[in-house]
Amino acid sequence: MEANRRSFRVTLWIIGMISILSFGCSNEKPESKVEADSPQGFTFFDLGANSKYSRSVRDRLGKKLGSDSISQKNTIDLSIQDSGFLEKWFPALADLNRKLNWPAGQRVEHDTTKLMYRYARMENTPFIYVELFFSDDTLKPLLFRITAGPDGDAILETIHKKYGPPKEFQGKKKKGRTQYWEDGDNIFIVSSYKNRLGTPEYLFYIIYADNLKEMLTAEEVKRKAEDARVRKAGESAF
Repeated sequence: MEANRRSFRVTLWIIGMISILSFGCSNEKPESKVEADSPQGFTFFDLGANSKYSRSVRDRLGKKLGSDSISQKNTIDLSIQDSGFLEKWFPALADLNRKLNWPAGQRVEHDTTKLMYRYARMENTPFIYVELFFSDDTLKPLLFRITAGPDGDAILETIHKKYGPPKEFQGKKKKGRTQYWEDGDNIFIVSSYKNRLGTPEYLFYIIYADNLKEMLTAEEVKRKAEDARVRKAGESAF
């Protein structure tokens, strides 16, 4: 009986997700015109590659995912499963990840806002954990990481209907399966496997590579400007 009720709740939630999910702090700014535009590319709760972070976006997400925690000046690691995964299957992302964490071995922080949701399941969603990164300069999304439990298979069906057949490969280490969709350099990756208890889990990654590259370019411009300022200050001292 309990299983039937659970199945019914999940079905209702997924029906709602089809219309909402297009899978598809000082930095919080008022709603902008860009937010009113249709979200582009891969989306999560109506946030796409062209969306802009704001206080109203955070409020809206809170109504869907529950209470959040927020942090600024974050590291960004695109690694999935282990360090060799990207190198083998997504070399372009591996190269981007190196640039995000260069110099190697150092803690490299970026001007970003990270929203974290640890209690989304209490809001009748199938999500165990949600992590969303936004650029503080452009306000655009950079990386979405979502973990779901066994109900992730229903979400995956919705994604298939939205984006069509994925490319995929079978993983060896976790004996799972990885499916992915590409939109230019942006990529949506879904890895499914069984955890230590034998329960299915799903990892959803939306990587906005174009926005990440834009952020890195802006950081390089700032770095050069700062180097020039320091050099000029040193020259004027002697």
